Amino acid sequence: MSNTLEMSAGASATHTVRCLLRVNRVPETVGYNVTYVAIGVGLASRWPVDSGTTALVVLFAAIMLSKMQASVADALHDRELDAENPSKSVISNAVSQLGCEVTRTLLVTEIVVALALWGWLTHVSGTLLFLACGAAVTVLGYVYSYPPRLKERGVVNHVTTTGVDVGGVILPVVVLSGSALTPSVWATLFAVFLYGFGYHVLHQAGDTYYDREFGVTTFTQRLGVTRSVRVASVATILAGVVLCAYGAVLGGVAALAVGVGYAVLAARVAGRSERAQSDAVSRWFHIGWVATFLNGSLAASLFL
Repeated sequence: MSNTLEMSAGASATHTVRCLLRVNRVPETVGYNVTYVAIGVGLASRWPVDSGTTALVVLFAAIMLSKMQASVADALHDRELDAENPSKSVISNAVSQLGCEVTRTLLVTEIVVALALWGWLTHVSGTLLFLACGAAVTVLGYVYSYPPRLKERGVVNHVTTTGVDVGGVILPVVVLSGSALTPSVWATLFAVFLYGFGYHVLHQAGDTYYDREFGVTTFTQRLGVTRSVRVASVATILAGVVLCAYGAVLGGVAALAVGVGYAVLAARVAGRSERAQSDAVSRWFHIGWVATFLNGSLAASLFL
């Protein structure tokens, strides 16, 4: 009897952990955030090993918590919409399993701890940049789903999410290292912004039909799925050209290959119903895999 109870408790704990990972979207985001940080380290001309390693770990924790709270806020606010979307129903189910009250407590806890970590970075670095950056990332992440709901503000949505990735993750790493922001650094950041914009648009394109059905207005609805995929393709190919021009050949080739892949996907979904197009994009595109591949290729270029 006791063994049965222990097994049941263990299974319950495992299920709870799975639900927490899903509402925080950790499996989807951890890989490309790790590689974002790797890009920042690769762009740094020097790195203070003794004090810098601890600060880098704290910075990564602050970044992840700030982004995770945005995912939790989105899971709470859009749980009914997610329940109707086959690609996101697991997130809605996870909120239901945890309970809305527990999920809200998780949201508040992550915000508080994240801001505390950003504050510590400000203290040790002697600059308000980190606290200001953390506050911006946290607030923008929250209002992505809650009013003024950047999610429904057209292209502002993607400019904001991509800007958070570049300005709230990579740039703070470079600043933390004390390295100079050279033209090459800015060009690389611009290229990351371009291909990041591309995969954020693709990510939303897969939800286009379901967002429309639920009354959510998005950028990809206005463009249409096919045109959205083409825009992502152009932005990603341009990123590849910039990276190759500045010597990050491996990252550039990866971006060019992904951009061409987007173009092929656009050709395949053209002419189908919006639902069929959305489902096809969701089936063939996974932001975690694509973003990690692009970021990892660029990071490898910088270290090589």
